Amino acid sequence: MNTPATTRPARARLGRWPFDDGVVHLVLLDHHMVPTSADVHDWVLRSLDRGARAIRTGALFPNATSAFLDAGFRCVDTLTLLAADLTTSAPIVPRAHRGAGTVRIRRLRPAMLAEAATIDRRSFGRPWANDRDALDEITAATPQHRSRSIHLDGRMAAFSISGRADRSGYVQRLAVDPGARRRGFARLLLDDAMQWMQRRNVERVMVNTATDNHGALRLYRSASFVEQPGELQILERTLQ
Repeated sequence: MNTPATTRPARARLGRWPFDDGVVHLVLLDHHMVPTSADVHDWVLRSLDRGARAIRTGALFPNATSAFLDAGFRCVDTLTLLAADLTTSAPIVPRAHRGAGTVRIRRLRPAMLAEAATIDRRSFGRPWANDRDALDEITAATPQHRSRSIHLDGRMAAFSISGRADRSGYVQRLAVDPGARRRGFARLLLDDAMQWMQRRNVERVMVNTATDNHGALRLYRSASFVEQPGELQILERTLQ
């Protein structure tokens, strides 16, 4: 999905990539921005000053990649963007889970983020997993957020982090422990997040996932998400 370009200066946050202090994580603070060659050059120099061996971007819309590619970045992953229209949806009611055991949906509190990071790492693996600090940043990425976890017989089995900004909603992270899959936990958390957004007059919900994550794509399609034109890209450049 292409977004309109603006003439405002591009702004980015340079942080550390989860579990790898040698890689700088570059996140554009406004996905409408189209970086210039000068912007990218400045971010590369700042990353070199940190002693980083590489710089890796967050997910970029197609019209934001040109300056990075011209500066020697290469694509290391592609993501599919999906969106759901809540203005035409019937009231969302979370589905029941499948299987035995006592299941509880609880608020994902800051003290529980380390346990959630363990599930994230088991679910996604390196280099795409989030650590505790990265999950904390995700919860703060939108003006309002809803973080929930599912506990099976007293242990965390899955979690989700979703956000809201004005009339737009975002499914920012959803992970299920590999040992607890195929029991409906992902759909239960997705429905919970979308119900929360619907009650707050969100009109459109967006999510992205790896183009080869067929299980996630099936999940989102089953919840009325529709794939948007144009793939998102994560780009990387080696510095040393």
